[in-house]
Amino acid sequence: MNARSDLFPFPSARKGQVDLLRDARECAWDGEVLVAHAPTGLGKTAVALTASLEAAMSDGGRSVFLTSRQSQHRAVIETVRMMPGRIETVDLLSRESMCPLGPRPPCLEGKRCHLQAGGRITQCAREILSVPMHAQELVAMCLRRGACPYLSARTAASGAALVVCDLSRVFGDLPDVIRFQSPSRRQHLVVDEAHNLPARIMDSFSRDLVLDPGSDDPLNTVWSDMLSRGHRIVPPGELRSLLDRHGLPEPEELMDTDAMVGNWMRLGDAAVRVAYPDERRLSLRFLEPDLVARSVVQGCAGAVFMSGTLHPPEVFAARMGLTGAVCRSYASPFDPGRRLALVVPDVGTRFRDRCRQTTMEMALRIGELADPVPGNVMVFLPSYAYMRAVHRVLRKTGHRKMLMAEDPAMGKSDRDGLAGLLEGDRDMLVLCNIRGSFSEGVDLPAGCLSAVMVAGLPLTPPGMERREMLERATRRIGDGYDLDTYEALSRVLQACGRAIRREEDRAAIVLLDPRYLERKVLRMLPPDLRFAEGDPLDLLNGFFGDPSETLWELQQDGERIITGH
Repeated sequence: MNARSDLFPFPSARKGQVDLLRDARECAWDGEVLVAHAPTGLGKTAVALTASLEAAMSDGGRSVFLTSRQSQHRAVIETVRMMPGRIETVDLLSRESMCPLGPRPPCLEGKRCHLQAGGRITQCAREILSVPMHAQELVAMCLRRGACPYLSARTAASGAALVVCDLSRVFGDLPDVIRFQSPSRRQHLVVDEAHNLPARIMDSFSRDLVLDPGSDDPLNTVWSDMLSRGHRIVPPGELRSLLDRHGLPEPEELMDTDAMVGNWMRLGDAAVRVAYPDERRLSLRFLEPDLVARSVVQGCAGAVFMSGTLHPPEVFAARMGLTGAVCRSYASPFDPGRRLALVVPDVGTRFRDRCRQTTMEMALRIGELADPVPGNVMVFLPSYAYMRAVHRVLRKTGHRKMLMAEDPAMGKSDRDGLAGLLEGDRDMLVLCNIRGSFSEGVDLPAGCLSAVMVAGLPLTPPGMERREMLERATRRIGDGYDLDTYEALSRVLQACGRAIRREEDRAAIVLLDPRYLERKVLRMLPPDLRFAEGDPLDLLNGFFGDPSETLWELQQDGERIITGH
């Protein structure tokens, strides 16, 4: 290993970081791929940046740090600012996010913009590289100079040692993705929150066509013919035969003029085509994210894929076609005595067992277990419909916490407002969809949760597209692991990670479903997630201190009454 600068931004690596830092440095220096299950609190951002930048700057290359959310960019820039020496950095958002002239930039409409002056853009690009800036600071500086923030950032990116951007910049179907086949600069890649990557790739390359009944496009007769045959998987070759039947040109002649035909042909066997006649919709679903991932990684001089929900990392590596990747799972750095994890097997959410009675039992169990917890409790449920049913039951029962529920129509300000209430004086019981924003996207106040509950194992509902995807993925990862369960547990671990994010936090994790005790589930959970045994109420009371003095009794109709004080 050649000599290199030490860019680690702290005097020394703390407990848990040492192994991750060593592995990340070795992989970056040797041009290998590291897939890391790195729990919250491990400081993976600082570690991955250090390793990637040290390798990139030693060979004149560039490090590209990808995130799935804009809010994560700030942590990256703050970390870079703590590193020794000058690191030329660009925080790059989408054109729409950086344009001050509205959600639809004039340049995308083919119009000239007064901010596109070349000289000012070049001047701003130099200033961007002089000191690491958040995207918001970059935009403000460029506007003061009268230059386009997006074009200035893109110009600066060519000379930067570090570019921070969204997953779609590298793995998406965009016309201006950052290319990794540059002959002049070696590219070093870091993918944060990598558990989002397979779905992001598939969504990026997938397409839907909803038929307009009033359209006079001759291709509508072809698509309508497909839909008339019912809900089914459409064979790829059916398009060619229907075009011939209706006397239309070959698909190769239509690819450049019709987007759906072009995507239908380009995606080939990597996609599944499903007809939804009731919705007048044809879905073209890309199912092979490994094709994109392998293409990107082949052009890299080293890569780190990391997340707190990649256990076992071998499943992610196999699914993404990362053959030969170094797969590592790291233990949580937090004191295990500050977290109580338990399974409540007497209620569950199996779809075949869902009814009014089992939903009421789940709601009452949630209320019973939340009552002795001092502080706020956040409950994650498998769907909005199920959440609303649980909410109706809890609203009728007496409990001391303020009951709130996520709404799918909430905007960002509404979600932030709800999160802000968690800092108030009133203890809250908040119901959320485990696929919604509160499991990952919303920034919660530090230390605001005393407990997180997950009702059920959130398996994705089956469907034609889903079954085809699972069948293809299983061929890659083998029969040793169930991808459906793996993805569900990734959501569970993400939700559970909302409770403890700092060394001083102390919280309970409550999983309500007997399936969490099945062998195939236990083998896919991180080894440091150990479940306590015993009565759940006794365990919670023992963990948090004195039990509540209020006793509850369940009546025949499901209502609760106070029986003692």
